[in-house]
Amino acid sequence: MNIKLPHILFLFLLSVLSTEPLLLFYAGALLLYILKYFWRTDEPKHLLVNLLLYWAVVAILIPYAELSSKPLIEHSKYGQTDIRLASWLGLIGLTFYLLGIQSMTSALQIVSLEKLNSILEKYNGRRIILIYIIVSLLTAVLGSPIIHIPGAQLFLSIGYMKWVLLTLLIAHTVVTNSNKTLVVFIIALEVLLSFSGFWAAFKDYILVAIGAYLMLSPKLSFKAYVMLGVVFLATLFISVVWTYSKGEYRKYLTGGERSQIIVQQGQFQNIFKFIDIVKRDFSSSNFSSSFSIGMENLVYRISYVEFLALTIKQVPTYIPHQNGLLLESAFEHVLKPRILFPDKKPIYDSELTSKYTGVQFSGADQGTSFSLGTVAESYVDFGKYYMFIPIFFFGLWIGWMYKYFIVNGYNIIWGMCYSAPIFQFAWSFPVPTSKFLGWSITYFISFWFFNKYLIQYLDKWLLKKAYKN
Repeated sequence: MNIKLPHILFLFLLSVLSTEPLLLFYAGALLLYILKYFWRTDEPKHLLVNLLLYWAVVAILIPYAELSSKPLIEHSKYGQTDIRLASWLGLIGLTFYLLGIQSMTSALQIVSLEKLNSILEKYNGRRIILIYIIVSLLTAVLGSPIIHIPGAQLFLSIGYMKWVLLTLLIAHTVVTNSNKTLVVFIIALEVLLSFSGFWAAFKDYILVAIGAYLMLSPKLSFKAYVMLGVVFLATLFISVVWTYSKGEYRKYLTGGERSQIIVQQGQFQNIFKFIDIVKRDFSSSNFSSSFSIGMENLVYRISYVEFLALTIKQVPTYIPHQNGLLLESAFEHVLKPRILFPDKKPIYDSELTSKYTGVQFSGADQGTSFSLGTVAESYVDFGKYYMFIPIFFFGLWIGWMYKYFIVNGYNIIWGMCYSAPIFQFAWSFPVPTSKFLGWSITYFISFWFFNKYLIQYLDKWLLKKAYKN
């Protein structure tokens, strides 16, 4: 995306008027950097979308403090913490993460848009829809208690394939302009059905759909700006509503128990119950107050810097730096699969977070889980100067995988679509190091296997006639 001098001057003006001028300018400059260097013509936009999400996780409190006319240091939910220092460390960590990714992807060469379109036009849209539905059903089955069987988590790689196929489906629809109504209906239905579960993964479908829609866009047209604006506002509204009403809805799903075990199994019955709760929470008499509370809660839900601020307050004043112990434990956890090491102890995120923040958080047995995140864990391990070294290498890892699959995909279209599942882990700030490594390694192994042994058969079936680039 072309960033011009007026963008920088506007950012400078906003910064001058801010109560945190340097922090706001640096956060805004990072946002412009992401838009400039990760919006690449004829290249997947999934990485861009996830890096924008990462930016929001680190920086959203900075503009929100300005809009709320409340100093940043007062936006703490856990007493006196250094939100300013945590924001600086988070933004610098994001900088090192971006540099790691860019160093791996800057020389990536993509074929022309005409070539990409010509490949997509050779696929049969109806067959893509059919295989997407089949994989979606398999993903729903594998989301059941089978995943608690040792080693069965590997089957979750099929869930990764779902996002690849959704990307292929949307890209094909954009290029061929076929099955548009059906594809929109499928996405809308998936978003609706996501509200029947505990986590309501509607954002996952929206993130992947946006990345896929923009995949072959050299630049944004006025129509695209309008559509993205509508999607953003709709997503914001849904997110606020979900944030405000999810507490009571989850109590209904679990039968009143503080757990993550759903006892109400009727999908549509659950959705109708959620709609009833929303109607009551957002009635005409209390809509404004509920939306305001929901918006504030959503901002704090997106922001993750306070856990880092709490960690800075706790370490090293009360607990010494761990000198790499957390990182070592994360690697050990990943390299010892439970199917081979059945006695491997599970990692309880809330316990780790409680220990290093000094705040007691409830765990999975009470229906919640709070993770410290890769950046805070890196701070615990190495302190505020050396913490950026592993973060940089995490960026190298993400960038290398991204490039590897685009270059080595069965064809260029499959390689580009393989980038879709990275939303599971690429916005790594709030993701525990063990899960970041585990999910990303599972992603790489899965798609290496799919690409080498299986995609060729699926590709031949999806094509109108045999073709391989």
